[in-house]
Amino acid sequence: MKRNFSKPFVKAFTILLSFVLLTGGSLAVPFGNSASAAVGPISVNLTETQEAYKNPFKGFRPTRFMNDTSFSNQEYGTVFKHYIKYTDLENAASDSVQKIKDWSNTAWAGIESQNKKVIPRVFIVYPNGGEFWPQGVPHGDVTTQWTSEALKSRLTAFIQKLGQAWDNDPRVAYIELGLWGNWGEHHIWPDKMTDNTDRIPLSFQTALGDAATQAFQNKKVQVRYPDTFQNYNFGFLWDSFALIDDLSGGDGIVARDVWRTQVNGGEVAYDWGQKDIQPGDSPNDTLSDPNHRNFVIDWIKKTHTTSLGWIDLYDAGNSAVSQGAALMQKEFGYRFVVNQATFSGSVQPGGSMNVAFQVVNKGSAPFYYNWPVEASLLRSDRTVAWKGIFNNVDIRNWMPGDNWNSTTRQYNQAPAVQQVSGAFTIPSNVPAGTYTLALSILDPYGYKPSARFANTNYYTGGRTPLGKVGIGMDPANQNIGPFDLLKSDNTLSYNLTQTAYDGGYSGGGSTDTQAPSLPGNLAVSGTTSSSVSLTWSASTDNVGVTGYDIYRGGVSVGSSSTNTFTDTGLSPATNYSYTVRAKDAAGNVSANSSSVSTTTNASGGGGTGTAYEAESASNTRTGAAIVSACATCSGSSKVGYVGNNDGTLQFNGISASAAGTYTMTVSYLSGEARTAQLRVNGGSASTLNLPSTGGWTTVGTVQAQVQLNAGNNTIHFSNPTGWAPDFDRIQISGGSSSGDTQVPTAPTNLSESGKTSNSVSLSWSGSTDNVGVTEYVIYRNGNQTGTSAATSFTDSGLNANTAYAYTVKAKDAAGNLSAASAVVNVTTNAGGGGTTGLLLDNFDNSPGWPGANDLGKWSSANGFVNTAGVIETGALKLQYNNDGWLGTDINQNIGSYSKMVIRIKGASGGEQSHFQLTIGGVTKTLAAFSGDTVTTSYKNIEINLAANGVDRSTPGQLSMTFWHGGNSTVWIDEIRFE
Repeated sequence: MKRNFSKPFVKAFTILLSFVLLTGGSLAVPFGNSASAAVGPISVNLTETQEAYKNPFKGFRPTRFMNDTSFSNQEYGTVFKHYIKYTDLENAASDSVQKIKDWSNTAWAGIESQNKKVIPRVFIVYPNGGEFWPQGVPHGDVTTQWTSEALKSRLTAFIQKLGQAWDNDPRVAYIELGLWGNWGEHHIWPDKMTDNTDRIPLSFQTALGDAATQAFQNKKVQVRYPDTFQNYNFGFLWDSFALIDDLSGGDGIVARDVWRTQVNGGEVAYDWGQKDIQPGDSPNDTLSDPNHRNFVIDWIKKTHTTSLGWIDLYDAGNSAVSQGAALMQKEFGYRFVVNQATFSGSVQPGGSMNVAFQVVNKGSAPFYYNWPVEASLLRSDRTVAWKGIFNNVDIRNWMPGDNWNSTTRQYNQAPAVQQVSGAFTIPSNVPAGTYTLALSILDPYGYKPSARFANTNYYTGGRTPLGKVGIGMDPANQNIGPFDLLKSDNTLSYNLTQTAYDGGYSGGGSTDTQAPSLPGNLAVSGTTSSSVSLTWSASTDNVGVTGYDIYRGGVSVGSSSTNTFTDTGLSPATNYSYTVRAKDAAGNVSANSSSVSTTTNASGGGGTGTAYEAESASNTRTGAAIVSACATCSGSSKVGYVGNNDGTLQFNGISASAAGTYTMTVSYLSGEARTAQLRVNGGSASTLNLPSTGGWTTVGTVQAQVQLNAGNNTIHFSNPTGWAPDFDRIQISGGSSSGDTQVPTAPTNLSESGKTSNSVSLSWSGSTDNVGVTEYVIYRNGNQTGTSAATSFTDSGLNANTAYAYTVKAKDAAGNLSAASAVVNVTTNAGGGGTTGLLLDNFDNSPGWPGANDLGKWSSANGFVNTAGVIETGALKLQYNNDGWLGTDINQNIGSYSKMVIRIKGASGGEQSHFQLTIGGVTKTLAAFSGDTVTTSYKNIEINLAANGVDRSTPGQLSMTFWHGGNSTVWIDEIRFE
């Protein structure tokens, strides 16, 4: 049956389709039954930003000490701990609350204009800094001064004054309930009281806890120790956060489990005098070393921590450190990401506008105050025409996940997706027109946008735009960009007084009608077979240029907020013509620039071959590398955070029909020129230069020649010194066989070089070839059992007292295989495991790896290029690139054994300095433990346990860490004690 569509229906479909094309959104219930408008509900999918940025209450927390007079600048600092002398606020008991308010107004003057808040801690004694006892409180005898009734009475009364001064002060984020003990930390260590204890007594906990509960109805309260104030629902300050010698503090916070309603914070202590331990020696060490950084992040996630101090004193000018800081900033506190939104496409004045959205908290903690969520309609110059608050929305309920898993680096209990909806009546006096619908979270003091969503959709000033709404008409378009960066926006603020919300229609608006000047000097800055890069001179405007629209052959192909752009997805050897227009915030558009024409490169097979997506589940990612949504990418996803000596991306299963040279086309996104290290099949690294594509949503391509083997191959990307770009996919095409059909000569002199009850070591004389031998294939009883690039091999996982027959063949790069060597017959030794002593693990997959060792204890690994490692011919194969951890529990007395033997080989030899061992309280590199060298053949490396100071009575866990600057592969055949 033929269906006739009305003109309003067709117009509605055209607008919605253009919305999808411009924003990457999706349609949902596109045509409603509303009689008041032609356009029905519109749905859009939003993208999470990869930026780290400031948000209230959370993140790196600078400290203002007692003699500081100003608030320091820290790139993510919004909340500041402030040590305050008791006598600054009260000396005589008769001092009024106004003295506290006056002091606060002086000390915190102007911070509201910077959107900063404080966490005050009042103290009486600051060791090596002074004592500030109020008048009338006896002191002088450290054993008794902290337990007097005079002090208890004075402190409880003083807390009531603090509540009157600070409970409704918007500059105060939370309260640290200090006062008692050294630094106000509720202990007097190293001194002790008459009862030989150093912690705050129960009577003082009760007095101060009751006083704080009564005084602070609106502010959250934190205390130092989770084993104190057991009868109070307070949050905690872990002042030696993640320090490996104080993990009981973190365990106590996890056990108290108050994070859903109370704030946890802390300080990463660097003054315990120990080196080379978790969480690192300095803020720079913590943030630049993936091991240390991930260890701290694990504890942030486990304890649901909102902010941390001391670690904020890092060097932001060090790129490796600042990149690590960005990764950690995104883990603190809340991180609200809007996934999807649906809203009325058009509304009549006086009618109802429906707005719904889904939000998920990808951070580690809730938002602890009930701040309102606002919907607003913005004019073309981004001024607010109308605004209203969602009813019955409490953002304190937007919970993160729980039960952090350090192995998967995810919460076992994932965060729930929150559904928010509201119906708003649009006043009848709102002029007809097209407006941008935006979301924001408001600080109630001033009702200004403050806590921001973590989305790429962002306007300076704290608003997250969703799409265009027509009032009294269909929306004219759905182009809501360009967007702004979150990190660079320092315009947010709040007020010192709370007034009524001023929602509804706001008159006024932009009177700007002047168009920008046309862009000049349009030129082609680069071409590939599938892309063209453009540059031009910036336009000028009486108010300001907000962006540029780029046209190919008169058709819009994208926008840019800078004077560069890369057009991708083009055909090889094809001519294209371009023009550019400038636009301002009021929607005024310049005339066309002059045109420029260019022809794309010939393909050379690039860009048209077999494609492998970066986000594929068959690939291997390590470290910081993550998959994120990408509307412009071929699979709608990309992999970012590769490099910085941390994240790596390996494409697996790259298929080649024959060995030879192939063309690899790399599709990537980058706002700046970057590099990556490329390894094919674990070979030596080469540097791949990747120019800027013009932006982080613009895909560009480069080509490189790669040597592939017949069958499956791996292609590995990393960067040890900086960040690589984001990767979309690679394409493999072409392939030129070497034409080599000559087989190598057969290996000679095959012989047994060693054996145990479960392994046989072989050696032979090398083969020759007209081009070159690439590897040897080893056969046991006629079946392939392994390969070796050297003229030696150890076959593991064998049965005791059993005869085996071996041959070897040589192989060249073209895949030609030689005749077999002569057969050598070997019978393994008799006996259980070929060792006398205690077998920790011989990695024969019995028990299965990972899971348990041969002692029946827990054993596992993570962080390696091959994840937890794999069992290969009876040995544990570990591929590492400055990351990786292995742990295997012993948990029994090994005092009757004098040495530990590790049977190991490396891909290159010399790997003994690449990793550290920890056993029985001692941590050293393998080289320092033994003085021996790892070779490319299996070798027994012996460690004298007593000489190295190993605690053999309680050895605990044997661990190996591979984040000390090396990259290679090792095979561990056996670990035992003799």
